Amino acid sequence: MMKKTNKLFLTMCVAGSFALLFGSCKKKEEVKEIAINLPAFQEEVDTRAYIDYGNSCHFMWNNNDEVAIYNLDQAGVASEKAIFATTDDAEGRAQAVFTNTGENLSAKMYGYFAFYPVAKVEADLQEGNYQTFTVPATQTYTVDPAGTPTVDPAGMALACELPSLEEGFTLKHIFGALRLRLTGAGNVNKIEVEDARYNLAGNATMKLHEVNMTTFTELQNTFIGTEDPDNDVNFYGAWNEYKETLDWSAEGAGKVMTLNCTESVALSEDEAPFVIGLRPGALKYGFTVRVYLDGENAPRVFDYTGANNLHYGIKAGVTKNLTLNVQ
Repeated sequence: MMKKTNKLFLTMCVAGSFALLFGSCKKKEEVKEIAINLPAFQEEVDTRAYIDYGNSCHFMWNNNDEVAIYNLDQAGVASEKAIFATTDDAEGRAQAVFTNTGENLSAKMYGYFAFYPVAKVEADLQEGNYQTFTVPATQTYTVDPAGTPTVDPAGMALACELPSLEEGFTLKHIFGALRLRLTGAGNVNKIEVEDARYNLAGNATMKLHEVNMTTFTELQNTFIGTEDPDNDVNFYGAWNEYKETLDWSAEGAGKVMTLNCTESVALSEDEAPFVIGLRPGALKYGFTVRVYLDGENAPRVFDYTGANNLHYGIKAGVTKNLTLNVQ
């Protein structure tokens, strides 16, 4: 599990890890090591793994990071999982070698799938490859090894399908991020971001073997690029078709995402970044930011619920920046 001090729905985001369901008579593959790349973030101006904002917004691995690799049976009765962990030289690298920490996987069945971070899954895979993924409602203020504020791994998720385990691969972003740049006076102990329309926390269940990251990317790009996707027939036709394929269902747990500071962060005339990982599609229809300071009962409130704020919609793999003066 990642050290918080130095690391990394549209709810169709995928996450996961699942237990071995049934035995397989297939020969185990001797795959001991896999090279896994982390993708860079894009940044729009006004985690174990972490975003290095001082190094072209690259994600960086840390020692003891873990990735779940799944060997999926399409019927969902013989699917397998193996946990791969970084070797000791992973710290601060965008590419790291991961070593299998348990049993080898069987020969390829329907296909492979990879997900990070493993901690996001709180239930076993059910027959038919139905997997439930949970997005917590809280994150922790986090800094990378160089002391730069970054995103809590609890606020991020990356995944990809794999044609083979013989070659390295690059994970794909599911979540995006909001980076608040605060100036002013006082010590911040907590920040809340409340979406005007969508749940930011909760869980989603779907057929894991039907997840297609290319389709996900196309849909979330269409969602962000459409002025009012909730009332757009073309968008919802495509989304409903994919949702039926996934047999997707969700249970929202609230529209507020809270960033807690274990130690208060002092503000000054220089910008202090606070990074919050958010599901794709969040903030599209507006949002409210509440900044809590030591010694004050009421937060400082910043409202962005007007129609002119549509450009803040969160997109997978993209950081949105917002500068606020806390007076």
